[in-house]
Amino acid sequence: MSDGVFYFLPVGFRLSPASNKIEPMSNSIWISDYDVIHRCKTENFQLSVAAFPNKMNAKFVSQPKNWQAAEWNLEGIGNREEFYVRGNDLVERYTSDQDKLSTEIYSRILPGLDGVELILSRQTSTLDSDAQMALKFRFDDANSVITMNADGQWNPPGLGDDNLAQLRDPMVVAVGCLDAVQYAVFAYPGDCDSIQAERLNEETIEVTIPLFSLHLEKGVIRRSRIQLVRAEGKDAMEQLAAKYQAFCDSEIPLTT
Repeated sequence: MSDGVFYFLPVGFRLSPASNKIEPMSNSIWISDYDVIHRCKTENFQLSVAAFPNKMNAKFVSQPKNWQAAEWNLEGIGNREEFYVRGNDLVERYTSDQDKLSTEIYSRILPGLDGVELILSRQTSTLDSDAQMALKFRFDDANSVITMNADGQWNPPGLGDDNLAQLRDPMVVAVGCLDAVQYAVFAYPGDCDSIQAERLNEETIEVTIPLFSLHLEKGVIRRSRIQLVRAEGKDAMEQLAAKYQAFCDSEIPLTT
């Protein structure tokens, strides 16, 4: 577990749907830039989450160098109807008028201060809906990429001649970046069918995670968990393997 500490900030904010005003909240590590961007900061990273029409965008910035390590997007989710801070979590709810799907996203800072867990859920108000969507992570200064085999060991570096890998079990991708830190994306077992890792060019790795592939019935809530974690030092890969195992062994977290 990292020995980093949170920088606790005095206020967070909540959007009141009825009045469309920003209301202050206390005891939060999050701060708000108007009603669009939320940020939190630890000793190791800063996370910013922005809501755009029909899209959520997040940036993971390595500290103290203020260097962007990763960015992820979730598109086709409609407009953000509500957001609030609960403890160290940023909670957002989006609804698409087109397909009547509601998407809730928890951005949860991990207790070890070494990354973030995304808890995503979808619900529909119609009898049958196509709920699938894709969460995409992008690493723009990647000098290495490694996947994990079924025995929990790391494969040789690289993605093969096609610069493309389809991962089913386990769904783990580790990316080494120019800040000499290893970053890994984990999908919780059973939460999606597979993930894809692709090298787009000499510097860029994209990880695509298709979610909610099954049709969704009215009243049913489906949920998926994704983690982005970091590790550094000579045993960084061993640290990441241990973090993935801890993720697999973890209990389903409370979100209400």
